[in-house]
Amino acid sequence: MKLKSAPVRFKADGIDKDGAGEFEAIVSVFGNVDSWGDVVQPGAFADTIEHWKASHNTLPVLWSHRMDDPTYNIGQVLDIAEFEAGRQLPDWVDPVVVENGGLWVKGRIDTGADASPIAVHALRLMKARRVTQFSYAYDELDAGWGKADGREVWELRKLKLYEISPTQIGANELTELVAAKAGLAKLGRSLSKSEQECITQARDLLTDVLASHASDDDKSGKAKGDEPSGVKPIGNTSPESSRPLSEINQLIAEVPTEDKGD
Repeated sequence: MKLKSAPVRFKADGIDKDGAGEFEAIVSVFGNVDSWGDVVQPGAFADTIEHWKASHNTLPVLWSHRMDDPTYNIGQVLDIAEFEAGRQLPDWVDPVVVENGGLWVKGRIDTGADASPIAVHALRLMKARRVTQFSYAYDELDAGWGKADGREVWELRKLKLYEISPTQIGANELTELVAAKAGLAKLGRSLSKSEQECITQARDLLTDVLASHASDDDKSGKAKGDEPSGVKPIGNTSPESSRPLSEINQLIAEVPTEDKGD
């Protein structure tokens, strides 16, 4: 499960009327390249919207994606739809959404005596516009490399939606950074052709450096790994600590790639 957020404008007029706690928001913008090179495609939410409506279950509104504590389940989505590019939208909608389209939601934060303290405070923050971001949790069902604005991007073509969250600070950057430490292959993404070429070039450069080093050792009459007397090796110099070039080649060969034509 991944998270994605964006600073968006939202309408919270209903919050001030009879304690309704209703709001409208655009929580995703189509065709917009975000800071991680992701682009949500029009139609990405069509199937998941249909699934939620057919199930008669409620798509929850959580505070900042907290799924471990039921008191952070602060409301529900009343309606959800994709807006097409160029559609006539209310004045509060960001112009970039009008140009590209996006995902619109109408929701309601719990109010009244039985509302959790988290919901009450979240409502207060939204009314004061001290919270200006919405985010959502999703899985990628169909995604792959594409091009936008002359560069390679990761196209999100079909997503499974789990919840919507008003959030103080967008969680997607932190989550992506932690996940990236596991490596691109573990994220389920294939390396693009240009990324594969960069890795291969680095491998070839390393090969040349090692070959040159071996040649210098041969010319000096030293065996590989010999050190001048009196020099103390730094760190672990056991054979197990050095990764053979053949193993590097094997790792590169195992990295998934998606070869797209230019």
